[in-house]
Amino acid sequence: MSDIQNIAITSTQTVQQPKPHITYTIQVSTPTRTWTVNRRYNDFVALQAELVSSTGKEPPAPLPKKHGWSLTRSVYDDKVIRERRVLLEAYLRSILTTKDSRWRQAYTFSDFLSVPTPRAGSSSSTHHSSSSVSGVPPPPDHWTPMTWLAEQGALSSLVRSIRSALLKRDALAGMSDASGSRSASVEAKRLLKELSARLDGLDTGLGKTGTGLGEGEKRRREEMVENLRAERDNLQRMADAGVRTSAASAASAAFSSRANDTGGSGVGAGAGVGVRGNGTMPGGTGSLWGPPPAGPSSGRVFGRQQPPQETSETRPLDDRGLLQLQQTKMTNQDDQLGELSKVLVRQRKMGEEIAQEIGEQNELLDGLDHEVDRTGKKLGRAKRELNRLG
Repeated sequence: MSDIQNIAITSTQTVQQPKPHITYTIQVSTPTRTWTVNRRYNDFVALQAELVSSTGKEPPAPLPKKHGWSLTRSVYDDKVIRERRVLLEAYLRSILTTKDSRWRQAYTFSDFLSVPTPRAGSSSSTHHSSSSVSGVPPPPDHWTPMTWLAEQGALSSLVRSIRSALLKRDALAGMSDASGSRSASVEAKRLLKELSARLDGLDTGLGKTGTGLGEGEKRRREEMVENLRAERDNLQRMADAGVRTSAASAASAAFSSRANDTGGSGVGAGAGVGVRGNGTMPGGTGSLWGPPPAGPSSGRVFGRQQPPQETSETRPLDDRGLLQLQQTKMTNQDDQLGELSKVLVRQRKMGEEIAQEIGEQNELLDGLDHEVDRTGKKLGRAKRELNRLG
């Protein structure tokens, strides 16, 4: 932060999406470079709150108050915008030039100005190494709602890198490149180890930043963490299952099936059994794929069943891995059904309580109706007595 020489708000823009608002273009200058960032007034409010929370003291200059709507002027009035622009610039410059460096050294202030992370030096050598090896940015030093989202995006990229390494492992194994396949497997397992460590940090960061989030946003971020954990577990199973030995045979059979569908010439499959272009055995005894040739049959064939389609999730797995994946999915479905059953039980209980409450209200109304009738009869008798006495 000591390299920043000047901060200025050079212009403003009116942005229509998602809702009309004003953004302020902040120009930050250092001895070697100059960049700009766009921030709206709500971002300044969030910066103020986080600076007070992290340092325990108000910044040296006050943040300009939010203008309320009035009949005489609008928040989009040029005069209002110019006044706020001057005050916001003074607010940022006071943090930069004050003798007390606690505010400008806060990570929140650097993040607000989008200060580039240093890539060299002793203080960042570890993070630089992690970033250059895995290809994703290093984890943040300080957790804020914005850095949490950046880390979640980095871990999503890491998941894609692991899946790509596993697919590369299987492809190289199918090409009989044992050395390349082994290297890809080692790379995938190393990235999995990094993903597990950073996923724990992401969960910890959510606990630190969750107090300032709304209930819905916090629940959404918890679901993001759970989805990443599920992806990690699935990739871990794929890595532990190893290379599927029948990958080349399966590819050959799939190619032969496609050739049969287009009327092409057949190719050898599996253990070297010859297949003709019509998909039959050499002796013509039967069809490997699709309906048998014309002749007596035991049943009616309405259409050939399509072979099961491989997915990116099942392609790298062997039989044991497929069974484990199916069991996991069935367990997840059972858990979802259990949660749904709990919801239905709660709704049924609420319905019973509502019905009981309605019954009690009906009893009260019946009692009130009965009392009204009794009171009416008493008033009638009293009226007759008054008429008789009068």
